[in-house]
Amino acid sequence: MQDIIIVGCGHAGFEAATILSKTKNKILIITKNIDNIGELSCNPSIGGLGKSNLVREVDSLGGYIGYLATKSSIQLKKISTSKGEAVQCTRSQINRKKYKNNIKKIFKKKNIKILQDEVVKLIIKNDTVVGVKTKNSSFLSRAVILTTGTFLDGRIHIGSIKYKEGRINEKNSFILSKQLNYLIEPLKKLKTGTSPRISFKNIEFKNLKEQRGDFNPIPSLSERYKISKNYKNMSCWTTKTTEKTKEIIKKSLKTSPMYKNVINGNSPRYCPSIEDKIYRFYNNKKHSVFLEPDENNQIYLSGLSTCLNYKFQRLLLKSIIGLENCKITKLGYSVEYNFLNPKNLKKSLESKKIKGLFFAGQINGTTGYEEAASQGIVAGINSYLYVNSKKYWYPNKKNSYIGLMINDLTTNGITEPYRIFTKKSENKLNFREDNSSKRFFNVLKNLKIIMNFNLLKYKKKNINNLINNININKNIIKQIYLHFKYKNYIKIQNFSLKKKKNIKNFKLMNFNFFKIKNLSKEISEKLNKEKPKNIKDILNISVIKNDSFKTILNYFKKLI
Repeated sequence: MQDIIIVGCGHAGFEAATILSKTKNKILIITKNIDNIGELSCNPSIGGLGKSNLVREVDSLGGYIGYLATKSSIQLKKISTSKGEAVQCTRSQINRKKYKNNIKKIFKKKNIKILQDEVVKLIIKNDTVVGVKTKNSSFLSRAVILTTGTFLDGRIHIGSIKYKEGRINEKNSFILSKQLNYLIEPLKKLKTGTSPRISFKNIEFKNLKEQRGDFNPIPSLSERYKISKNYKNMSCWTTKTTEKTKEIIKKSLKTSPMYKNVINGNSPRYCPSIEDKIYRFYNNKKHSVFLEPDENNQIYLSGLSTCLNYKFQRLLLKSIIGLENCKITKLGYSVEYNFLNPKNLKKSLESKKIKGLFFAGQINGTTGYEEAASQGIVAGINSYLYVNSKKYWYPNKKNSYIGLMINDLTTNGITEPYRIFTKKSENKLNFREDNSSKRFFNVLKNLKIIMNFNLLKYKKKNINNLINNININKNIIKQIYLHFKYKNYIKIQNFSLKKKKNIKNFKLMNFNFFKIKNLSKEISEKLNKEKPKNIKDILNISVIKNDSFKTILNYFKKLI
């Protein structure tokens, strides 16, 4: 009998497992392939706008994604440095082999059982999960965390070729998908993709723009890993597509599964395929392509996700500046997969219908390693609290990006793969990379399952020392500086949020929405028909999007 079973061990499953390893509960991970634990399935990088904030928050909760991303990095760079600290972020280019090896080292130190098998069915009694059935056996447990990634009825597309796989050369999970379809609700499909990889040789680097990492200081995604003085930042490069690229894509669309309605799942808005970029932004003369060093002397072509056939991928690459003589080592592909509507989840990430069943990662409709890891740590904490009959804990949108993401998912649901952004937060001046441990200090004190207090005690000691003008730590100085820099802005922000809250409760009393000039006729008609009682009720009307809601808010701000 296990206390908690984790199904899958990508970034969500790994973070759930490591946070649970700090407890006395019996944990079992069941994964299809032990060698692929912590696989970086897409690009070899972690962090970036909004995402690095998630990574630092996971780090502050005792998770490992930031530690691994820093320890396994080949380049560390600060992004958006021309803007304020609230939206600055860190990105780490990763050595994939090093990343997986570092994960194995962590698992060796943890009290976790790992089994290579496939879960085909959940064992349910009285609307409560009590275990799982695999291809070879059955296991009873008190809770289950599903972190299946893109494997639920996953289908890979390369041109007209289709594979029943969740990742290249790995079979999908069709039977489990079928059961969830029946247990909870009919599952829907999303689509994601990856870019081709090319040999390091035959690239005309002289025609590319070099991008170097940062020194003095070298940025980090973790407060727990000290970067060696001998650290070497490797270079990345950028290039551009050409007019010839556009013509090739235009000819290729008739063979693309995306445009032949073979793929029905919505793709990530902020990480579109090259076909989508050319089709949707045809007037753009060029699109950026990023060359990132990858394992086995390969280059990953970020920004060039595609599911075209070999012929068109080859022509496409050779049309790009500096890649005229390149050799493809791995084709890009798209994967279409089933996901659960996250509105079916509590904020603890437990199912509303099946007790003790938790979901984390791409199964909830998110995209990216960082979003998956964040959900994994929350699902891990709450599965522990569930089996120990304790009150659930989850961050909220007022104190973290993790809380913002979970609120968005469970309240609004999704229609396309969800990606975090700093612009999604009304409180972004407070949600900086540099102050995540400060924001989660009390959380760590209250959550008995997390043992990583040493770092935070050290930080608190430094703050006390600062008052006495001795042993001043540079990071603490920066914290104090940013506190005073943003102090007045935060007051204005909080006042604005309070005012917005008051506006949302403003009673409408059969208001005629045709009075708001910038609203479309369709939306005005819909609002007049629905007759919302207050502005808050408008958010529950399906046709209302962010831009329309902002227009309505701005109108009523003038009246209040």
